[in-house]
Amino acid sequence: MALMLPRGAVREYLAIYGVVAIYVAALPAGAFVSCSRDLLHSLLALRRRWLALQITCAYWVKDKTDARLICREVNASLSRGDDGLLVATARTAQRKVENVAAHMGIALTEHDTVLARARTAVAYIEQRIAQAQAAGELAWFNSAYRAWRLEAKQQGRGMSYAEARARLRQNIFRQILTNEVQTGPHHIFPPLPGIDFPVPE
Repeated sequence: MALMLPRGAVREYLAIYGVVAIYVAALPAGAFVSCSRDLLHSLLALRRRWLALQITCAYWVKDKTDARLICREVNASLSRGDDGLLVATARTAQRKVENVAAHMGIALTEHDTVLARARTAVAYIEQRIAQAQAAGELAWFNSAYRAWRLEAKQQGRGMSYAEARARLRQNIFRQILTNEVQTGPHHIFPPLPGIDFPVPE
């Protein structure tokens, strides 16, 4: 069964959070094991070669080095066919990932657990943005968006308000996850020559 992959704000949050997925993808002919920070992007790339491929399982780890170590060991211990896929079922590859991680002492977090945590974090941040909007605390953001849009239009560029809000959300993600305070339009909007943003109050 295909896995539910992170999309939208949840996908953004996980990318900024920096965790890495070790995933198993499968066709009837075999399995594929690799790691990724963005499962949807990886799936789309893999489907250029194997059109019907589905990601069936994923575990998340904190460190890309650990993810690569596990993938390298799993791929080295299973036979590979001429088509580049592992000669194993998705379930066999999944058990191998679990066993290799346990042997290496690397903790795996279930995909559903990570998705649930990310959704909770996104909902909290969306609520904060809505509260700030209602309280008039985003007046600086709206002014900056208007200024950026006017200047960008003259240069043949553009951005919808929804895209601008997504950039604001990503900025808040980074602040929460890194404890770095980076507010203001210069941390949200792409640079444009000649732009003069309103100063946040």
